[in-house]
Amino acid sequence: MTTKTAAVLAGVTAVALATVAWSAAPNAPASAAPADTTLSFDVEFSPSFYLDFGPTGVREVTDVQAVSPSKGDQTSFGDRLLRRGQVVGYQGGVCTITRFDPAVAEPPRLTCHVGYELPGGQVTAQGTTTPDPVKRLAVTGGTGRYAGAGGEVTITEFGDGTGRVEFRFTRR
Repeated sequence: MTTKTAAVLAGVTAVALATVAWSAAPNAPASAAPADTTLSFDVEFSPSFYLDFGPTGVREVTDVQAVSPSKGDQTSFGDRLLRRGQVVGYQGGVCTITRFDPAVAEPPRLTCHVGYELPGGQVTAQGTTTPDPVKRLAVTGGTGRYAGAGGEVTITEFGDGTGRVEFRFTRR
């Protein structure tokens, strides 16, 4: 093999390896992926399970509009994550009202802990938020290809039982 042929083959091999590495990056562990790696999924929300911790005891509430929120009330949920209409994962968690004063015109504050089953592993997230349709939580870790994950999750509710969840992973 001539030196010129070897150099051309080395160049082609380098380009091929770079292309494979670039195309595999979204499938690599979040900790190894370039900063600002983003994954998005459609969400099909399930009905929430709401516990009202009131002065007369704890009760399950099926119509959240029919209850006056108070500190300690909780909602739990388990929703489906989709891509092109196919279920590819799940999100599930619990949110607890940690601050609410009916005399003040501001929404309740919630602390939420959410787990995500995604293709290739799991991701956990938590943070404080409000009942507003857009919620931002911190990525606190992961398993599988998301081991060592950090970053932010944004959950957007469209108001019709559907929404979007977006993961923006960053290196730790």
